[in-house]
Amino acid sequence: MNSIKYAKYSRFSRMALIFVNIVAVFFYSFVYLFASKYILTKNFSHLLLEKLEAVPNNPDHVFLSTAFFFFLFLLVLFYRDRRMAFKEDIYSDWLILVEILLIILTFTALQFSYNGLFLLVFADIFYSYANFYSVREQKYWLLFIVVSFGMLLISNYELLSLLVKMPSLDTYISFFPNTTRITLSFIKNFLSSLNIIVFIISLVSYVMYSVAENHKIEEELRMADRANTQLNDYISLAEKIAEDKERKRIAREIHDTLGHALTGISAGIDAVSVLVDLNPGHAKNQLNNVSQVVREGIQDVRRSLEKLRPGALDKGSLKEALLKMITDYENLSKLHVELHYDWDDVDLDITKEDIIFRVIQESITNSLRHGHAQNVEIDMFKADDYLLTIYDDGIGCQEITMGYGLTQMRERLTIIGGTVEFHSQDGFQTIITIPKRKGEEDDQSSYSG
Repeated sequence: MNSIKYAKYSRFSRMALIFVNIVAVFFYSFVYLFASKYILTKNFSHLLLEKLEAVPNNPDHVFLSTAFFFFLFLLVLFYRDRRMAFKEDIYSDWLILVEILLIILTFTALQFSYNGLFLLVFADIFYSYANFYSVREQKYWLLFIVVSFGMLLISNYELLSLLVKMPSLDTYISFFPNTTRITLSFIKNFLSSLNIIVFIISLVSYVMYSVAENHKIEEELRMADRANTQLNDYISLAEKIAEDKERKRIAREIHDTLGHALTGISAGIDAVSVLVDLNPGHAKNQLNNVSQVVREGIQDVRRSLEKLRPGALDKGSLKEALLKMITDYENLSKLHVELHYDWDDVDLDITKEDIIFRVIQESITNSLRHGHAQNVEIDMFKADDYLLTIYDDGIGCQEITMGYGLTQMRERLTIIGGTVEFHSQDGFQTIITIPKRKGEEDDQSSYSG
């Protein structure tokens, strides 16, 4: 709420600064015009020329040129504001240069009598760059600020009059009657002081707005961090529940299949040990029964293992399963995955395919969840061993911590004799080496059960 209030104050003070300068510019130009006409009416022209250090410009030209240049400045200022409000910031730096040039022309047309205009252009540049440009886009911000502030310093009349001979507005005012002279001098000094006060208020308002906005952003980041922590806790809890549920399901599978088979085998062997001496024929029949139970148990175990196998691998080759998984990730997120597959003539057994699929799946998940990557490259090629490399362009990490996912990867690969290395530099890299087995490559007729 405070940031909105200070933003309104900042905009209002900026508009007030523009209004004060409009009044000041026309006041100074009117004084030149009407003071000149008054002096001509009173026949004080020769006296004016004696008091002035330089020949003045035609008062009509002073008024018209000042109004013209300042009107153009206001057009450029509001036009540039409109463009930046709609993020049309192309040519904005050039428009600022045009603003500075028009202010210099206005200042010159006023015969160097009012330098408060440079406070206006200074505030405008500061406000525009601070509100509409990111830090990376603020190419010439410091240069424009230095130029405008430098012009403000050197445009002081007392300092400038030491270098350039120019007519003084106070000399014109001195020809008026005492009451008028006091009034005009008061208005002149009041406008100059008011311009400085409004300029300071506009800067303070913007600083207060910036501070309030930073506090708001910090609070939103803290809330987002808390939400992220709660989400991670929820994910961890969900993974734990799913893990426990899967363990119970596997335990039931083992109890109902392998446990039943082993119990039957144990009882059959006990019976055979009794019958082998008493009735060898009956013992042989019993062994046949045990053999049948063993075969059925093997089939049950295979069916249980197939339930644990990724569904994509059941419906096609490893490459087809990987391509389907990649398509699913790309459809669900902005992640782009590029697969270079050079294992077309490799015939892997089910265990290796399962492990390789799960390892790649875990790597992509980590790239998306933890690395916030946009691109992942998977290279699967052959040398003396099978080589699998996974690169992402995520944020990486300063120190690699072996969490549950990375530990599971390493343990799974150990089952098939594979090794894995993790590196975090310009993203995250996973490098896997899997030893070749005889008959896996260039032998499409080998058994893969």
